[in-house]
Amino acid sequence: MNIDLFCDVIDNFGDAGVCWRLARLLTKEKGGRVRLFINRPETLQALAPNLNSSNLPQTLGNIAVMHWDECLKCTPGDVVIETFGCRLPDEFEKKIAAKSPQPLWINLEYLSAEDWVEGCHCLPSPHPSLSVQKYFFFPGVTKKTGGIMIENDLLTAQNAFEQHRSEFLQNLGLQQSVFTVFVFCYPEAPLEHFYEALSKDAREVNVLIPKSAAADKWLKLCEDNLSETIHTRVLPMVPQENFDQLLWCADSLIIRGEDSFVRAQLAAKPFIWNIYPQTESTHIKKLKAFASRLTSSYGELQPLWLEMNIAWNERPEEIPRLWPQWRNSTEELSICSQSWRNDLLAIGSLSENLCKFIELKLK
Repeated sequence: MNIDLFCDVIDNFGDAGVCWRLARLLTKEKGGRVRLFINRPETLQALAPNLNSSNLPQTLGNIAVMHWDECLKCTPGDVVIETFGCRLPDEFEKKIAAKSPQPLWINLEYLSAEDWVEGCHCLPSPHPSLSVQKYFFFPGVTKKTGGIMIENDLLTAQNAFEQHRSEFLQNLGLQQSVFTVFVFCYPEAPLEHFYEALSKDAREVNVLIPKSAAADKWLKLCEDNLSETIHTRVLPMVPQENFDQLLWCADSLIIRGEDSFVRAQLAAKPFIWNIYPQTESTHIKKLKAFASRLTSSYGELQPLWLEMNIAWNERPEEIPRLWPQWRNSTEELSICSQSWRNDLLAIGSLSENLCKFIELKLK
């Protein structure tokens, strides 16, 4: 099966991260052949260091990475997937409509836990001017959605890592016995309030933070407010396939975006979601919708999860008050997180569900 995957990078690494993970899963586990058309390949290169973004097209495994405009020279594959509602070039859309048999055209949407997603999942939408339709495929956290991306060997890999977690931290110059937090957030995140929380808590803590503008802000806080209990390590960018290890080595997570948000859930660790800010507090509505899905798995701790996540995204002055309770509840929150991961595993991987949908429509 030949699949064309389109990625229009807006900002940060989220769009490229989701598309690269999907391309890897479709080729590795489903035997597909993917052409990934991307407008900013240099962003992808940060996640896939073997890619030379200035020398495209380039094939990595069964993934042919091509610049966005190259699609104008290509015949559409069996399946065309546009991600996050990115608009395809008019000429390529005409090629989709004209090809016989017509390719299956899918719009892979953003992940959402909102109720309306279930009613829109897999619905067709006719093109306004061409004789062709595309289908909306929604990632989600319920059985009436497409699920999230989960590798077949994920749990095996995490269990194997646990045997070497101590060595992993030692290589960073850190002790396994010290509480470890992985922080991957936007530069605008309330890091000053989080630093205040760690300082007031007075217990030792390891802080792992990837090299970024947020890391620069954190290091300035460390420099201006010296603390003997906060041990910071700035981490280099790692290939996408190694990112999970940074989550697995930690006791608690602060993550951002979509792909990292999904990986935090699959890591089954307590996590705080620095959700991408939107106008009219739309992001807070999405956050609360997700929190409502956690109720069965988190039980009495669901209000704590929501309160801490609201604090991080809307009421940062509350972080110093909530942090001790969050840290003290790590063991219980971890059990809740494992229960939630089991619920996600029961839905099945998005790549698996997507391929079933494709097979159904191409019959």
